[in-house]
Amino acid sequence: MPALLRWAFGVCALALFSYSPAGAQAPASKEGTVSQFTGSDLYRNYCAACHGASARGDGPLAERLRKRPADLTLFARQNNGVFPADTLRRIIDGRKPLPGHGGGDMPIWGDAFKSAQGGGGELAVRERIDAIVSHLESWQVKATQ
Repeated sequence: MPALLRWAFGVCALALFSYSPAGAQAPASKEGTVSQFTGSDLYRNYCAACHGASARGDGPLAERLRKRPADLTLFARQNNGVFPADTLRRIIDGRKPLPGHGGGDMPIWGDAFKSAQGGGGELAVRERIDAIVSHLESWQVKATQ
């Protein structure tokens, strides 16, 4: 792995393990959920460094990566107006990679969320990923634009 890519992953890992959104100190419920996380908070803290504040692939680390991060506002437009939520969940999770999606440049957020402070188990990982996916769905560019 090139030194620059290791550096980018290091920055992402540092953000993941050193920052906890508001409410992260609260223990997970007995079901292991972490519903206090919002998609906006999670996106800003784990995705924006590469994908940018507006999700257009222009984050501060974007130019340092081998492959430019995807513009996350175009998923529905690129999929005939249908937002591919299930596919995005798998891409973000990263533990069961989809051929041709995500790639080795993207962190495996399923493992990272499970290991994070207040991780909460698989249900909590799914909640975090679902929150990010819902947030991304709200940013989709209309097909007529």
